[in-house]
Amino acid sequence: MLCSVNTVRIVLFVIGYPLAIVVIARFVPVVKQRRMSWMVAHHVGVVAIITGWALAGDWVPVAVNSSWLLASTAWYGLGGQRNR
Repeated sequence: MLCSVNTVRIVLFVIGYPLAIVVIARFVPVVKQRRMSWMVAHHVGVVAIITGWALAGDWVPVAVNSSWLLASTAWYGLGGQRNR
């Protein structure tokens, strides 16, 4: 085996968390301005995070991050609009 599961998890987290956090910090403008490339980067980051936790068999962070992935996708899909 070339690398351990822990090494893969670390790489996934090192890539995933910065990607996701950068987009989350600017999430409202990303949604309102329909920045698809930013949203794709966010999804790549969150999926990497989810995969890293799943490889560890730690299902609580998998559920939390999966819930955020679904919520952020819905928010983006709705365009961040509120009913007035």
